[in-house]
Amino acid sequence: MVSRTSSARPRRLTIVLAEWCPHCVPLSDRNVRRLARALKVPVRRLDIDRRSEGRIADAVVQKFGDASPDYLIPQVFLEWSDGRVEHLLTGFSEEVARTARAWKDLFASDWLRALLATEGR
Repeated sequence: MVSRTSSARPRRLTIVLAEWCPHCVPLSDRNVRRLARALKVPVRRLDIDRRSEGRIADAVVQKFGDASPDYLIPQVFLEWSDGRVEHLLTGFSEEVARTARAWKDLFASDWLRALLATEGR
């Protein structure tokens, strides 16, 4: 995770997903909303199977995420008020429990705890 400047604030979470993906819906969809509530930011959902959203999703993953020709989903990004975008999570191709563990680790991370303390949340 990238450290942030003191004046930058979380602005939005973006999740790249597909409705058919069990790592995405409901698991990551529910967890990204939980994280957004904690950070008090909106969520942007980009479904790779919707033409207009898919193009944006591809660009976000190519620029900030774990990119490959057939990239893994879900991928979650935190956008900051200073324009930075931080990649927070990529799902796993293994069983859904592995992606659930990644979410659990993110929620238990020192990074998130420190961010929430700094933001007074």
